[in-house]
Amino acid sequence: MKVLFATDGSREDQHARSFIASARWAAGTEIELFGVMRMVGLELSGALIDRNLTDFEFQLDELAVSLPQRDLTVTWGTAVGEPAEEIAARARAIEADLIVVGSRGRGPLATSILGSVSAGVIDRAPCPVLVVREDQIKRIMLADDGSVGAATAAAVLDDWPIFADATLQVVSVVDVGRPLATFGEAPMIYIAGEHLYYDALQEERERAQRTVGTRTKELKPRLRAVSASVREGDAGDQILAAAHDFAADLIVVGSRGQTGLARIFAGSVARRVLLEARCSVLVARGSAQLVRDDRTDAPHVRMRPYPVRR
Repeated sequence: MKVLFATDGSREDQHARSFIASARWAAGTEIELFGVMRMVGLELSGALIDRNLTDFEFQLDELAVSLPQRDLTVTWGTAVGEPAEEIAARARAIEADLIVVGSRGRGPLATSILGSVSAGVIDRAPCPVLVVREDQIKRIMLADDGSVGAATAAAVLDDWPIFADATLQVVSVVDVGRPLATFGEAPMIYIAGEHLYYDALQEERERAQRTVGTRTKELKPRLRAVSASVREGDAGDQILAAAHDFAADLIVVGSRGQTGLARIFAGSVARRVLLEARCSVLVARGSAQLVRDDRTDAPHVRMRPYPVRR
């Protein structure tokens, strides 16, 4: 397994650092600590950039040394440029299986996820992205809508040892909008709409029950607790409420594509989860295999040779 931990060396990354250090990684896992500096002042003072980059490299080396080795290979690298683009490019170059990033905060703030480096990474990433807000992950809620993206998310939870000991809850939401017309405005349209609404509601209830039932059976062979829940209402509200009620450390959602964040997440359930969740969020998309034929080399990346300084 190859993990790219993207960090800017700030205090906001402390939860992510603690998670990287304490997670149960599979033997042979390769972890690369990757720092990106924006090109601030480069035209005015190249020496200033070089000095700051040197300080940053020292921080990364200290962090690498502090990580428990436990059959891990740890290295680090730096680059100067636009962080989200550089991180995504590096993930492709090393065929990463997971990108780990810190969070700039909690709650529905523009600086927390949307418009931040984390959002840009999620938009461009060729593999799952874990936005960390907790030191440890013991309770995981999988939001399952029966889609291919949700199946990818479930496979990640089932295959990776870093999640093997966690208690899981599979949640599916029945979200069927009621007809807009009222009886007084358009009686015939209202009656027809109500019939369609109740038919759709029943179909969605049955679908949700099948979804959580099937997923729970698939995940149960692992020696861990797995439960299921079906909720009704607005999907975003219900996922966030379910995570709160379950005291989840992590919400896992699937992504439906590889196009722009604005097209996929704007106004969507995933966008709300990313913005408003108070726990860590894993967006499962793609895998290293998707980029094996489209490997991106980044010759300007400065890599620290193996092994790290002891």
